[in-house]
Amino acid sequence: MRVMMKRVRRSLLLRLFVTSCLFAQSELVVGYYPSWNKASFPHTAIKYRNVTHIAHAFIFPTSDGGLDLAGFSHYPELISTAHLNGVGVVISVGGYDLVRTPRFGQVVKDTVARRKFVAALKAFCINNGYDGADLDWEYPKSEDRANAALLFRELRAAFSDALPPLSLSIAAPATDWNNGYDWAVMKEVLDWVGVMTYDFYGSWLPTAGPNSPLYGSSSLSGWIDQSVSYYKAKGIPASKILIGTPFYGWQFNASAMYGTSTAASQIVYNSIVPFIQQGWIRQWDATTRVPHIVNPTQTRVISYDDAESIAGKMKYVRDQSLGGTIVWALGQDNVGGQQPLIDAVALGLGLTTGVGMSETTEIPHDFRLDQNYPNPFNGQTQIQYAIAVPGDYSLRVIDLLGRQVALLEDRYHPAGSYRSAFSSAEVPSGIYLCRLSGNGGNLTRKIMVLR
Repeated sequence: MRVMMKRVRRSLLLRLFVTSCLFAQSELVVGYYPSWNKASFPHTAIKYRNVTHIAHAFIFPTSDGGLDLAGFSHYPELISTAHLNGVGVVISVGGYDLVRTPRFGQVVKDTVARRKFVAALKAFCINNGYDGADLDWEYPKSEDRANAALLFRELRAAFSDALPPLSLSIAAPATDWNNGYDWAVMKEVLDWVGVMTYDFYGSWLPTAGPNSPLYGSSSLSGWIDQSVSYYKAKGIPASKILIGTPFYGWQFNASAMYGTSTAASQIVYNSIVPFIQQGWIRQWDATTRVPHIVNPTQTRVISYDDAESIAGKMKYVRDQSLGGTIVWALGQDNVGGQQPLIDAVALGLGLTTGVGMSETTEIPHDFRLDQNYPNPFNGQTQIQYAIAVPGDYSLRVIDLLGRQVALLEDRYHPAGSYRSAFSSAEVPSGIYLCRLSGNGGNLTRKIMVLR
């Protein structure tokens, strides 16, 4: 019994910590992890430093308000490993399914089914260790609007009563063309809105075009900046808007970008890379800020994102003070053990810096304290920070009462990037603060020792 209670307390402490850190980063990176990728891209392959959340996809509602788990694979190792790395995990409900997705509309108009669904989803999250739920209803119609608002109000109330509270988010269309959401309600009850700013062109159009353009004009079928403006006009705070970043593209039977297309199909990034290596010609569109490649015979075109275009999109996120990005899908950029696209996302949003284990002579442009890694930890963790202005700086670990636990650095620092190690050998389990001070500034990160 004592062992069981210790495990329960440890699990609760861990979930409380992860919840406290869910929005500690200035921007979020929500990487979708389809459950069918378990064999080809296991949890051990995920770069947890590069994400703040994982959306585990998909489960569906039943028509009477229960949960349909057909095709879904439980993955407790994914959840526990993510939590040990300070990453939240939400369950993704829905997705594009012609049979099961329409059940959302059936559930929301039936009070009994709606309340059953709310209770079932809350219990599913708590019992399986999820930190919240992300609803991917593709797509509510105008006649669903009032009842959908009731569903999300009820979910918010139920999730807020959980200990710790559960997050609530949605995957939204590039624009709400069906007018299915009451945004006056949604902006209040949601923690973030993941805008699916991709699939602007595909097999349904007779023209080859960019999958996920950052900018555009009236000649295009849509672009990211347009979608962001749309949701801001609906009253969604910029800090709750997460743009969609695809790790896949569209391959068109066409002779050139914007040319006539006779067919098109999705293609993931790690299947695009071999084409580039086989002589396909890369071209950059200065207007949309995305690349495409054309095969030597000029019969096929692939629109996609690479590290360069993603860097520009992450800069846009920061320049617009947006909430971050959603990624479909983790593992689709896995090429020979390297994951260049998720690396570009993390680097662009400051989750990582690309600095090695030793000090570097490269002059940083900001005063920065990165999240320690691993976190939570038992043993040793690495703390990375940057100094733009030379001077005397200290790096300390303190407890929640402000008492010093460890003094890691207290010296003159030339401008540069640094890494320091902290050992948990002499401190008990719990939440602590890592504080970087100097030149009139202070930066703080939560860290956790977990035994």
